[in-house]
Amino acid sequence: MGNAGRWGWQDVDAAKECAVAGETDLHKTLKKEACRWLFRMGYRCIAAEVRLKPLGIVDAVGTGVFRPYYNYLSVGRELPQVCFVECKASRADFLRDCSEDGQMSLCLIEREGNLRSRKRKRGRKAPLRQAVGLGKFASCLLQPMANLHYVLAPTGLLQKRDLPPRWGMLTYGEGGISVVVRADWQETARIEFVESAIARTLTGDIYRADDRAIGSVNREIFAQQTALAERIRSIRPNVILSPTHVGGMADA
Repeated sequence: MGNAGRWGWQDVDAAKECAVAGETDLHKTLKKEACRWLFRMGYRCIAAEVRLKPLGIVDAVGTGVFRPYYNYLSVGRELPQVCFVECKASRADFLRDCSEDGQMSLCLIEREGNLRSRKRKRGRKAPLRQAVGLGKFASCLLQPMANLHYVLAPTGLLQKRDLPPRWGMLTYGEGGISVVVRADWQETARIEFVESAIARTLTGDIYRADDRAIGSVNREIFAQQTALAERIRSIRPNVILSPTHVGGMADA
């Protein structure tokens, strides 16, 4: 599986650069390594920069169905799993996704009010939304969509005490990715919703890749046509005279 995994991810790297505006090279490297790690762990539906409506954009997402006793809980049945990986290249980036003290309590109060208003408006499905002011780490717990949540950071950037509740820690160094803290299992997950979001992400990447390929072919054709036009313009017309015309000119 190791050789097949390396071969597959070379193609993925060639087809897709997981980049966003203003992103550092370290953060791009962390996202690629997170996708490789998910593949090695057995996840088969994987994408980077997946947009999930109530949570925002998740750096790396993987889903899969794991065999009995080879899943995260080591249970004797097939177990579907969804894993989120948030990549943090700096401590400031990590702190931006942390919630302030007491913010989760306010969000729970707000959710209770929303549930009461939803009961009054029966028959109308309320859309998923993220509570205002709540960081991504806490939002993933209040809007459960994955079974496992990990933070990936360079070695030495974060400490175990910095981790939000139920989140695990992955570190990236010279030896690759290491599991420092195992994530707590979250029973509730929405694998169908997450897989549809992965499909939308990958489809958009395919279309953008096709646009780039068509653009490169068009540029090549335009360059060939330009070179041909230059050659045509450089050719000077040669006047070919008939023998009769040449003889008449000699008599004259």
